[in-house]
Amino acid sequence: MTYCDLYLYSPLSTETVKRAGGKALLLQFILYELFHCADSDKKEDSLEFVFSTPACFFPFDWSFEVGCLNKVGEHAQFFSHAFEDMDEEIDDFQTILEAILDEVIDRKKMGEGMPHAELVTALSELYFKITPFLIACKESENLVLFLLKHAKEIQALSKASGLEDLMHQMFPDGDFHSIRNRYELRGFHRQQSEFEMLIAPYERH
Repeated sequence: MTYCDLYLYSPLSTETVKRAGGKALLLQFILYELFHCADSDKKEDSLEFVFSTPACFFPFDWSFEVGCLNKVGEHAQFFSHAFEDMDEEIDDFQTILEAILDEVIDRKKMGEGMPHAELVTALSELYFKITPFLIACKESENLVLFLLKHAKEIQALSKASGLEDLMHQMFPDGDFHSIRNRYELRGFHRQQSEFEMLIAPYERH
């Protein structure tokens, strides 16, 4: 029998994540879950929403809701395959993620809640640890559009810096010509129009 890795939540594999599009998609999956974590105060059981204790018969118990950080943890396993030259950044991200997971698990064991402001502060640290990977994938037009469409969520996690700071790190000269060209070459005119509208506040003339 041929050995293969099994990932329950991610549609990616150790091979597909090495491609340029796979790397950008991996980052979008992780950010999507972080954004949901930040909304945990709107859930009936916020800690269960953030991190779920594995069910005995998972994955056969289909009513079992998987926590956001469970998914982030699995997605993060792909970092070593996707970004082979960023070991230090991967270690930094994993260290923060493990610290958050340990804190949440301890709270669950003691039956305690977790102040939302405290959780968002922890998630903010995680967001800043993912920015080097975002910068490494700055030529992905899909990733850039995703970031632009989630400016509000990024503002909530990054506090004062917001999306403007990230855009400056990704495109120091404020020139998004290469991204425009990619949309034009692909013939994605609707996405190009949306991109033009969203990118306007970050351009430098």
